[in-house]
Amino acid sequence: MTFEVAMKPRTSPTWTATLDRLTALPRGEQYAALTELRARLQRTETEAWNTTFGPDSLYNAWTRLPFVESIYVHNRSAIADALDGRTDWRVVEIGGGNGALWQGLLESLPPGTFTLIDPNPDAHQAVQKRLPAGVDFRSVVAPVASAAIPTADVVVCSLTLHHHAGENAAQRAAYALGGDGKVEILRRVVEALRPRSGIGVLNEADCYNDIALPPGDETLVDHFLDVYVRRAARAVAQAIDSAPTEFALTEAWEAILRHWCLEQVDYAFVGREERDVYELDVASWERLLREAGADDITHRYTDAWNLFVQYLFR
Repeated sequence: MTFEVAMKPRTSPTWTATLDRLTALPRGEQYAALTELRARLQRTETEAWNTTFGPDSLYNAWTRLPFVESIYVHNRSAIADALDGRTDWRVVEIGGGNGALWQGLLESLPPGTFTLIDPNPDAHQAVQKRLPAGVDFRSVVAPVASAAIPTADVVVCSLTLHHHAGENAAQRAAYALGGDGKVEILRRVVEALRPRSGIGVLNEADCYNDIALPPGDETLVDHFLDVYVRRAARAVAQAIDSAPTEFALTEAWEAILRHWCLEQVDYAFVGREERDVYELDVASWERLLREAGADDITHRYTDAWNLFVQYLFR
């Protein structure tokens, strides 16, 4: 089946129409259709995910997408409730991105301490710029797997643990990967929250593609199609096609759709160590949180695509 390529928004066919046609096919035919679609798109060089966080970056444009902004809305509400009435508050963020979550959020609070754990030094600069001047900013330039997590009233871990392979250390060892898995990291988060009766905020996509699924496995390919094409790409397409004419972010959003969504399916074919995306579904995340000792676990979707899930726990 031949697909026309939507190169610009609000022309015929739109990105939404193109992806709707693709995802209306039987699921077993969608990867071939995606391959055909991508062959018709001119490949351009673009920034890699999680590398650049400035105001002109694709990452900044990503944080302006409606279904991503809705994550911040839900998280700000939970964080504000958790910090209400606390003095000398302590917040830990694991994976900072460009700091969009914190814009204006802490300004009405008394002085407190903010610790960022992230291996990218640029993320630390971006996050610190979003914080009020009176905040004691502590920078831990390291992956969370090798970092100590200080005691906190709030620990935020948003769209970052899916970059860490394996549910636990035993599963990692079974695939020749050393160190802690997700549950051991979550256990350290829970231990950091207990002394101050704090809350944990976890955001992740609802999809399973962790290391138990081997490269090229048809289930793994279908799961990548589900999260990055059927939901993420179509959510981006809807934003593009709904934006006003000459909207400033349209070009960046199209780059995100093409390179950070449609091309993401390629990760289903690389080796386990190189996959970079090791997501879990809701049932798996809730199980790991229980195994980590978390209490009062709740979850809710934060967008109409049922893509991203917010987990709150103590």
